[in-house]
Amino acid sequence: MNSDIGEQRETIEPWLREILRCPRCKGELTDSQGPQGPELHCPVCQLAYPIDDGVPVLLVDLARPTDT
Repeated sequence: MNSDIGEQRETIEPWLREILRCPRCKGELTDSQGPQGPELHCPVCQLAYPIDDGVPVLLVDLARPTDT
């Protein structure tokens, strides 16, 4: 029996991951884990964009500021 059945892991297809960019600065995004779950982090803008049901939400208004 698979122990991951109850655990939902949200991932982005590799081909899509390569073309996604920050909507604010057009910089590359990196995968990260935020307080609400998986996110895409922009190291230039210091914003983290949520991933909702495997779909990146690349809206600056919904991005979370980060300290790193």
